[in-house]
Amino acid sequence: MPKTNYYFIDEAGDLNDQSKTFLFGCIITDTPEDLLNDIECLESEIINSGYYYRFRDDFLKTGFHASKNHLDIYGRFVALLATMNFRAYAVILNKRTEYFKKIVSSQSKNQIYDSLIKILLKDRLKKRAEDTNQLFFEQNLSGPTPHRIELRERELSDIIEVINNELSESNLTRARLAFQVSLQNKKEQKIFAVVDYINHIITKVYEGRNNNVQKFMKENFRLIEPKIGCIHDVVKKTFHMPRKKVLEIDNEFVG
Repeated sequence: MPKTNYYFIDEAGDLNDQSKTFLFGCIITDTPEDLLNDIECLESEIINSGYYYRFRDDFLKTGFHASKNHLDIYGRFVALLATMNFRAYAVILNKRTEYFKKIVSSQSKNQIYDSLIKILLKDRLKKRAEDTNQLFFEQNLSGPTPHRIELRERELSDIIEVINNELSESNLTRARLAFQVSLQNKKEQKIFAVVDYINHIITKVYEGRNNNVQKFMKENFRLIEPKIGCIHDVVKKTFHMPRKKVLEIDNEFVG
């Protein structure tokens, strides 16, 4: 019986020179209310617990944010991820490669950005073509206005329509996709914290720190690995699917 799937999509890294990789990630769930309840319960505990008092002011400003939270909060959220109902997917691009130099010289950043969204979502939507798909993208526009948000939502909808047409023309779906696209920010949509943390862990495993992948980050990855459906390395043309084979972390290390 058809159901409604909820996609929460966010990025990590950049297409400039500030990171070694660029990643698009998403989580898919059919029980967003359960995820939200879990997040709000942990949020309430952190705000009201004496143990977390020393971190409270910073936490009230940032909420759950992987790169900004204290390690004690970080560890609690990672432990929570392992209990949640979602499947995670990611597309990662190693920027220290000839492949990246080539596409940067021939495509605009928006073209690269949008092509990675298509790579990330096409197989996910094909598998769920009989369902209704609600797609929430993290709003990261500089100086957002209602008009700019609406324009970006139309652009993202156009990408999904391209996928829709390709699936239909290839007879890979029996009917056209039913979908809706929405642009939201992390403050109004707390579930983005889940994909933010997943993206952070995958990025840290791929990029490492001080020419090494930290032991605790490897352990974090192993904890969430069962939740990962696929990590697609665009440059290597590989697909890591944990249910088939665990990721050999040291072999994937970008450094």
